[in-house]
Amino acid sequence: MRKYSLFIFLVFFTARAFSQTESVTSRFYFPGMVGVNLHLYDQHQHYKRGFVLNTAIEYRPDDKPLFFRFNYDAVSSNYKSDAGLYQQTNVQNGTLHVNYFIAGLGYRKKIKGIGWYILAQTGLEQRNYDQVSGSAVGYVINQVSKKQLAFKLAGGFEYYLAQHFALVAEPAFYPNLIYKRYSSSNGNLTLSVGFTTTLF
Repeated sequence: MRKYSLFIFLVFFTARAFSQTESVTSRFYFPGMVGVNLHLYDQHQHYKRGFVLNTAIEYRPDDKPLFFRFNYDAVSSNYKSDAGLYQQTNVQNGTLHVNYFIAGLGYRKKIKGIGWYILAQTGLEQRNYDQVSGSAVGYVINQVSKKQLAFKLAGGFEYYLAQHFALVAEPAFYPNLIYKRYSSSNGNLTLSVGFTTTLF
């Protein structure tokens, strides 16, 4: 009898622990999106339309409109520089890669299967570009990295296909407010589409 009681207790305890874990994990969402990037006015470099990859982890407290999100966003754009002007790089035709590591607070409203949100984040921006050095003997291409404070303002539209799975469209703006010496661009404007879901 004692063996059966112990077995029932272990099954009940395990089931209860699993249900609590499932409840906690259902609060964590993992948005993933891809999209296009447009550089706003830059007086020295002329950017083409670029590519953006958005990955994130988001925590949603139960039945609360506020949420917290950490993003890793990767933006890349080809550019052509004006000849003879001082630039952040001496490569006149190249690709600029920008990585954003940012976190912040958002507000979400859901009505049945439709949701919308606004989001403000700040963190670190890392800009990577090539620079050429050398002489008539030979040349070396080095990748230069610059860091600065980053900001992101975003809004999103969600269509829920299931309780914890939604298709997402997110326009976002990354203003360049602080360190203009790394770029004369006024910032990046992106439009991304993808999905958000929980692990369990």
